[in-house]
Amino acid sequence: MVDGHIPLGRWVCTVEEAEAQYIAGRGEPHEQIWADWKNFTSALRQVLGEIPACWLGGSLFTDKPDPGDIDCVYVIDATRLANPAIDSPQALNLLGAVLENRLKKEFNLRIDSFILPWIPTPGPIPTAQAEGYLQRRGYWDDFWSRIRDPNDRLSSIPRRGYLEVIIDGYS
Repeated sequence: MVDGHIPLGRWVCTVEEAEAQYIAGRGEPHEQIWADWKNFTSALRQVLGEIPACWLGGSLFTDKPDPGDIDCVYVIDATRLANPAIDSPQALNLLGAVLENRLKKEFNLRIDSFILPWIPTPGPIPTAQAEGYLQRRGYWDDFWSRIRDPNDRLSSIPRRGYLEVIIDGYS
């Protein structure tokens, strides 16, 4: 950690590596939030079939002894989100809770959640279809890199990192 935060950058790891580095041995609050995130992620995978990755940050990944929550952006293939097979009321409620960041309120989980619909594009030049995805990806990358500060200028400067936890991988 640097100044109580993950060092600046996007750090790619597995679920097990994130747990070993940032959760294990840090106490019950860390372990409970992490267990809730893992259980919820498993439920979301049952609905979607697969989740390529999840970007993680928040107070769970700081030096705070009693973190408030975990912040996560699930990176999900856009075609899976448009899948007509996801039509049960339970599946729709679960997806809606993630999309609308209602996990704390409806499920009593200390998880702030969002979805980044991933649009795979061939080659290094993005297609017109992928422009919205690239803007949202840039937004989240910038968001995770900032630290709130009373000084607006300091709030706008990238000063911390976040994890990209590979779950099922990009394919």
